[in-house]
Amino acid sequence: MPELIAIGTSHHTAPVAVREALALAPEQALALLRRIHAERAYGEALVLSTCNRTEFYVVPRPDGPADLRADLLERIGRAKDAAPPAPDPAIFTRREDREAVRHLFRVSASLESQIVGESEILGQVKDAYRLAVEARTAGFLLNRLLHRAFRVGKRVRSETALEEGSAGVPQAAVELAEHIFAGLEAKTVLLVGAGRTAEAAARALVARGAGRLIVANRTPERARQLAEHLGQARGSPERAPAEAGAGPCPERGKDGAAEGDASLRPQRARRTPGGPAVATEAVGLDALPGAVARADLVIASTGATVPVLTREALAPALARRTRPIMIVDIAVPRDAEPGLGRLESVYLYTLDDLDRLVRRNLERRRGEIPKAEAVVEDEVRRFERWLASRQVAPTIRLLKRRLRSIRRRQIEQYGNRFAGTDRDELEAFSEAMCKRVMHHPIALLKHLATDGATSERLATVDLVRRLFDLDALEADEEADEETEPRGPGPRS
Repeated sequence: MPELIAIGTSHHTAPVAVREALALAPEQALALLRRIHAERAYGEALVLSTCNRTEFYVVPRPDGPADLRADLLERIGRAKDAAPPAPDPAIFTRREDREAVRHLFRVSASLESQIVGESEILGQVKDAYRLAVEARTAGFLLNRLLHRAFRVGKRVRSETALEEGSAGVPQAAVELAEHIFAGLEAKTVLLVGAGRTAEAAARALVARGAGRLIVANRTPERARQLAEHLGQARGSPERAPAEAGAGPCPERGKDGAAEGDASLRPQRARRTPGGPAVATEAVGLDALPGAVARADLVIASTGATVPVLTREALAPALARRTRPIMIVDIAVPRDAEPGLGRLESVYLYTLDDLDRLVRRNLERRRGEIPKAEAVVEDEVRRFERWLASRQVAPTIRLLKRRLRSIRRRQIEQYGNRFAGTDRDELEAFSEAMCKRVMHHPIALLKHLATDGATSERLATVDLVRRLFDLDALEADEEADEETEPRGPGPRS
């Protein structure tokens, strides 16, 4: 029986309708895991659910469900108080330990994300782990595995440039502004529009320390809601644009961008750096000239069919300015008249400018993928070696060698005090003593190898190895093998 099995689906294998049927909100995932714990259905279990994936990582029990996929689908239905999702070929199963471990490590490294290199997925993996810990379904194996997965994510961040450069247009707009202004602290930003694209840009602005946000929208109430939401964002959860938190998922277009308004959906995600709440203000489109006059940066993303930022309306306000203003138009059709860019101190950027930046960033990320994959493979090998070392047979062999080594050293130290039959009796006594010391640990290990649950077996083996320092003994054996002369003749 494998130690670990991964079952689930993602944007790689399933359309959004299938992902929606499997998606679990955090409270639903927690209820599902608590039921698993109460029913002892699996040795360990963890569920990772985002808009782009729902994946279960389970350590099976010998007496557990025979059909894991059917059992988990039934549990999803119960957690959502609905009929179980229908079986679908898009639901994958990774039964080999290596493949299950590799998949989780690739997810944590963002190599499986819709936008490779996005930074939110590692935080979502940590959230999934916290739920499993709270539900008491994360035991010895998942605890070790998840901390290795966190290490993979950190190594990819520190050893590669996979995350460098924004891969989405709203984030690229903020990146461009941050570069031009050499930082956004104390800058006033005007968001023209309050939909999904504007919110994605706003999250990036808040994360980068924008001093003040003005939200202008055709519907003032919508502008006010978004402004209030953003006003609490500094030092509070920043929602993920690429791998949104669990819950009902918005439809996605061909470019992977969510369609529809998800701005007020509560979602889990990591926290942005601390600091005071960002100052916000909401205005209608009729107040645009005054808002533009106060802004350092304007990001426009409305759904209007004609420009809302016109030279005629804004020229008087812009003429009174003594500092430059940057206008980034990421709307289609365009929100800003091209003539605005010909005004003094106005720097106008369009979607074409940002598309070039996004393409350049994505190309750079693609070049980093082999480095990130090398990190993943290195960590998979490390985890495999660790898992192999926690098996019963090699542990029993090392335990016997450790105790025989201790016996031999003691005989060498004190044996010269005995002679003749006394020495023979000392040899016999010490050998019998070692066998008695080894009997119960070895009997327990053999029992767990045949009848024990995976988590209990691994934890017991780990304890025995640490009690007798067997890892060090194994490392010494490997070192001896590396230095041992090899050739056609007998070894000395």
